[in-house]
Amino acid sequence: MTTAPAAEDIATESKTVAAVVNAVRYPPTLGLVSAWSLWVLTAGATLAVPDRLTVAGPRAVGILFAAIAFGLTVWAVAAYRSRAATVRLRYWTPWIGVLAAWMLVWEFSTAKTGWLEPPHFASPQQMLQVFREDGGLLLSCTWHSLLLLLTGFAIGAVGGLLTGIATGWAQSVAYWTHPILLTLGPVPPATILPVVFILFPSTYLGSVFMVALGVWFPVSFLTRVGVSGVARGYFDVAQTLGASNRFLIWRVAVPGALPSIFTGLFMGLCASLTALAVAELLGVKNGLGWYIQWTKGWAAYPRMYAAIVIMIVVCCTAISGLLRVRNRVLAWQKDLVRW
Repeated sequence: MTTAPAAEDIATESKTVAAVVNAVRYPPTLGLVSAWSLWVLTAGATLAVPDRLTVAGPRAVGILFAAIAFGLTVWAVAAYRSRAATVRLRYWTPWIGVLAAWMLVWEFSTAKTGWLEPPHFASPQQMLQVFREDGGLLLSCTWHSLLLLLTGFAIGAVGGLLTGIATGWAQSVAYWTHPILLTLGPVPPATILPVVFILFPSTYLGSVFMVALGVWFPVSFLTRVGVSGVARGYFDVAQTLGASNRFLIWRVAVPGALPSIFTGLFMGLCASLTALAVAELLGVKNGLGWYIQWTKGWAAYPRMYAAIVIMIVVCCTAISGLLRVRNRVLAWQKDLVRW
């Protein structure tokens, strides 16, 4: 006959396991040391080697590179006793090293040696100077671009969801909407830009329509595919239990179509970003696209590059945010969804 372990023995064993876990150390890898050394080298070279181009701000750029090296040091110290931090740090170590090498090459090929001459090529000093001088205008343009993107994306996504659900659920609706989807959906919004600006009273409303149109088609099409592809057995079971049509649509068809719906939302987001850039380049009087076109007109390439960098950050942030929403909503498909 076995006896249950005493509470003291369990506590002692738990303390022993905790002590063993806490005793584990995760020293920095050779790759991390190399990446850190590259950042230190980049910071030292930026501060010590004189600039060939007369651009203000080498000290600020060198301090920025040194701050990145210091932050990497803090991260490595924190990861020394944390497995989670170590895993994340080792995952990003190759990219950290590549970014440091890129910054070093960029700095030497522009500011230090002048191999890549202005105005078509900009040094890190020039980019930092642009953000310092035009920070307010860039912030205003970013806000207007985000407002236009969110407005058009919301209108297109809601319209696409409603169209796709109605088309996938009712054959009578599909009879009328399917030809419209095939006719207007594949047309790139940029091709109807002149017509849009004639039909709408302002360029802003026309731009919102272009962004919404780019979102509407993929969301409508893939929502319809998802609703039509839900297994008939789910509807039969729900109807047997007395479910109404409203319950069947919103509690059976839509949840079952969520993977396809999110695929359409991702495709719509990419299309909306393209439509946003085209609309701002040609019509809207404010925004990142307008800023790019404006600075390009008088060959201010560093300012143009700064706006492009911000636009890249906005696009990456939008896609990452939608990925997080997808992961939370489709947590029940964690082992099935691979994108």
